[in-house]
Amino acid sequence: MSSLYEHYPIAMWIINGVFWAIGLLCWIATYIGAPLESRKRGYHVSGVPGVPFVFFLLAGFFSPNKWLMLIALLDFSLTYLPVFLLKEHLKKGKSERESNEIKR
Repeated sequence: MSSLYEHYPIAMWIINGVFWAIGLLCWIATYIGAPLESRKRGYHVSGVPGVPFVFFLLAGFFSPNKWLMLIALLDFSLTYLPVFLLKEHLKKGKSERESNEIKR
C-alpha cells in the first residue's frame, strides 16, 4: 500500500483521512452519543459498536505508518465482546438453574 502513496499521494491522504473521520464519528456516536441518548430515552441505545475498530484498522492499514493500526484498540467493544458474551451466558445458565430449583 505504500507504493500507492508514492504514485497518488494526495488521493491516498484524502482516502486515509476519510477513513479516520468515519471511524472517529462512529466512535463518538457509540461512546458519547449513545450513552447520552440512552439516558434521555430511558432504554439502551447501542450506537455502532465494532464499526470504529474496522475503520481505524483500515485507516492504519492504508497509512504508510502501520503502527497506526494500534489506534483501533481505542474501540474496546470488540475486545470486550467475548467477556460480555461469556458473562451473559453464565448469567443465563444461573437463572435457568435457579428456575429449575424453584420448580422442584
